[in-house]
Amino acid sequence: MAGGVRIRVAVCLTRDGRMLLVQHEKTGRRYWLLPGGGLERGETIASCAAREVEEETGYRVKPGRLVLVCEAIEPAGRHILNLVYEGRITAGSLAVGVDDSALRDAAWHERGAIAALTMYPPVARELLECWDEGFAGPVREVGNVWR
Repeated sequence: MAGGVRIRVAVCLTRDGRMLLVQHEKTGRRYWLLPGGGLERGETIASCAAREVEEETGYRVKPGRLVLVCEAIEPAGRHILNLVYEGRITAGSLAVGVDDSALRDAAWHERGAIAALTMYPPVARELLECWDEGFAGPVREVGNVWR
């Protein structure tokens, strides 16, 4: 985590009216998020996105354009910068990754169910807006979403 800021890159994948999400469990709480993870030193953002999605879901992907930027700045000091790209699956089949001890599930969720899920960062509304625009609208800069 360079300079106290962790950069997390995620990919929003949709098909047939569903969005792919992964479920994590930390400190007894389960929540959903887009597949992705931390940028490693010397790694490009696109290669990080592709690597993390494959590790968590079994899908190989081609990241597309940046659609959303948000931050989670904890009062205690942890700072996560989230970069969300749209993307498309190029190969593979759905399989929950085993290398992440927090990962519990990977599943396609119906569009109508997304807003009701517990998601972190809490950007379900913004993701649905991006989806409504065919991921072709302006990049959404959400700011600090820490709750």
